[in-house]
Amino acid sequence: MRISVISFTRRGERLAEKLCAGLSRAGHEARGYIKTRAGDKTPCPEESALAPVEEPLSRWTEKVFASSEGLVFVGACGIAVRAVAPFIADKFRDPAVVVMDEGGSFAVSLLSGHVGGGNMLARLAADLTGAVPVITTATDVNGKFAVDVFAKENGLSISERELAKEASARILAGERLPFYSVLPLSGGAPGELEVFSDLSAFLKRPGLKIAVSERRLEGEKILYLIPRLVTLGTGCRRGISPAVFKEQITECLKEAGIFKEALEALATIELKKDEEAIRSLAKEWGLGLKLYTVEQLKAVPGAFTASAFVEKTVGVDSVCERAAAAEGRRLILRKQAKNGVTAAAAVREYPIAFEKESSH
Repeated sequence: MRISVISFTRRGERLAEKLCAGLSRAGHEARGYIKTRAGDKTPCPEESALAPVEEPLSRWTEKVFASSEGLVFVGACGIAVRAVAPFIADKFRDPAVVVMDEGGSFAVSLLSGHVGGGNMLARLAADLTGAVPVITTATDVNGKFAVDVFAKENGLSISERELAKEASARILAGERLPFYSVLPLSGGAPGELEVFSDLSAFLKRPGLKIAVSERRLEGEKILYLIPRLVTLGTGCRRGISPAVFKEQITECLKEAGIFKEALEALATIELKKDEEAIRSLAKEWGLGLKLYTVEQLKAVPGAFTASAFVEKTVGVDSVCERAAAAEGRRLILRKQAKNGVTAAAAVREYPIAFEKESSH
């Protein structure tokens, strides 16, 4: 986590230095700052381990708000509130903001407590300095399951923010929500969830439901928590335009009901390593690019949609399906072909955990 810590007095400076050292030991990228005043020689920047901030606080905040994942203000809550207020967007994008008094008595989670990690940062800051963490988010105060925290801890994307808010509201009101996962679960499920192993039974339940799934299910009012586990095997006509390739891949995902957020990589034959359409889409969508030799593709076990033309052209009977299923992945979408683009999808499996929820 990239964390910026700023203090305003000599006493606060000492606490900021201690906090930065502890955060760095804990594996975070922490940078400390000391706000100076015009003509003020105390605290003296050249005697400090913290970087001096001579520009207006608002300007400094604007820069670190965009570049940091966490901000810690060692000073009054009012200073922090006024500093960050112009830059707040929403809890799914804002960095964590924590305020500590310069005496080191309290660490207050001020902004983005769940998704941004503010509650975690407040607890960590408190552990490192001996302060008391102050957490005010309703699910934490009431000891309830927090869907956004669960998603963040397990690397899941939330499909719809409004449904996530409704889920939290229903849980706080005492409701027990149906829950289904395509991935194996570890740890004891919280009492706020009714976990289903049978998909049809889950889908029959009325009202809001929560599903961990890489694709849409045949049901209504489902809050999807999307795991990033899909590798899309692909092939294409040589020199196809990036725009056409992207359009066909997007349409393929839509027809299959696979969330774009579920993709983690594109995969293809090594002969396509310089294909601009494939490389540009991987870069645009932030995906890995897996390249396999003919021998590696031939060695992938399983029954695949064979093509004599493909085998004659590149030396292996199937590119997209074999590339998708390489390294032990399980095919969930067989070969789709349209307008010079082929695609198939496969998933890897890993457990998701409830254990961390019990600490909130």
